Amino acid sequence: MLDTKLIYIEGLPGSGKSTAASWLAKRLQSADREASLFLEHQPGHPLNVGGDNHPAGDTPGDVFFQHYNPENFIQESLERWQRFLGAAIQEDTIHILDSYPYQNSVRVLLQLNADLECITAYTAQVEALAAPLKPALVYFSQTDSEYAIRRFTQISEQRGKEWTEYVVDLVMRCPYAQARNLTGFEGILVFLREYHQLVTSLLKDSQFPRIILENCSDGWDGCYQRIEDFIG
Repeated sequence: MLDTKLIYIEGLPGSGKSTAASWLAKRLQSADREASLFLEHQPGHPLNVGGDNHPAGDTPGDVFFQHYNPENFIQESLERWQRFLGAAIQEDTIHILDSYPYQNSVRVLLQLNADLECITAYTAQVEALAAPLKPALVYFSQTDSEYAIRRFTQISEQRGKEWTEYVVDLVMRCPYAQARNLTGFEGILVFLREYHQLVTSLLKDSQFPRIILENCSDGWDGCYQRIEDFIG
């Protein structure tokens, strides 16, 4: 089996991260492995900066963006990572993180209008801190940013007005959007293009093992089998 105590589950909003993370936790447990699952908007999440005010789940982040900037976000985030990893290294458990290391951290830093140098330095620090757990990444990819935008638009149509309005609130109520006068669904697409390009760049620099899966919505059984093969 893959020698790891930390598995990241990542991809753009609506790509199936939470569903896959839940499936993986149950699959490991069925194979008599200790597995701990942290979903992106889980109450009391050890890594979500700002706690219940973290912009994820049903929380759009109004209060969060009044109190955080890139500097104090990074400081608190690294402190949370140190506490989490210090405990995890002592345990014989595989920790599954939905929406890390990017969506619940890099996405929020981008919303805080952090620059590329700041975000790149932060992700390198997190990767170095997590190295003792030998992290691995399962990434649900889109072939390019325009395909990702089309796919997100399809997901929005499938999930309906309520989900779309929630995502608009989640992403648009932030310094990034305000600095660019972005609003509504079109503003979401502008943000997603930049976020997709940013994560693609960060993936090229990362060192941990990963499996990149495309178009899983067309056949989840095949993607689950590839994850099993990857983890062993």
